[in-house]
Amino acid sequence: MPRDKTLREDLRLKKWKIRRGDKVMVITGKDRGQTGIVSEVARKRNALYVRGLNLAFKSVPKSKESPSGKIQKEMPIHVSNVALIDPSTNQPTKVYIGKFVDPESGEKQSMRYSVSTGTVIQKNIDLTYQKEWKDGSMDTDPDVVNKVTFQSVPGVPPFPEDVMREIQNRYKKHY
Repeated sequence: MPRDKTLREDLRLKKWKIRRGDKVMVITGKDRGQTGIVSEVARKRNALYVRGLNLAFKSVPKSKESPSGKIQKEMPIHVSNVALIDPSTNQPTKVYIGKFVDPESGEKQSMRYSVSTGTVIQKNIDLTYQKEWKDGSMDTDPDVVNKVTFQSVPGVPPFPEDVMREIQNRYKKHY
């Protein structure tokens, strides 16, 4: 029986300060001192996958893509072994999450701040995976998706009244 690699609920981190797309530096391990961008966050394992770092060889069946039967694969790095990079100094820093009130709208937001300089660390939106999207044979054409197929009439329900009653009273038995 394969061993499940997820951690128990009480051992998992409750609040994460590192997200996908953040620039981090490895502070311990074989790739110490190297920087990279977080490509995946495994919250159930308290681990990160950093693009191009902590590579290991994995044996796979020989094919055209891998004639030697080995491929390089990114392995997870524990979240305590990386530090977020401060955008103003390009040095690793600790992060705290502070409340920010927008003066225009009055909304409260959680922002990430660098402990060393106090600068705001913006949340990067990583959309690099969208470049690899390709429309397949089972995908719906955009013209069909945008086509309006139902025109509602004000005052007229979209279904007959008996169907509407059944939907509203779905737990009541109708014999």
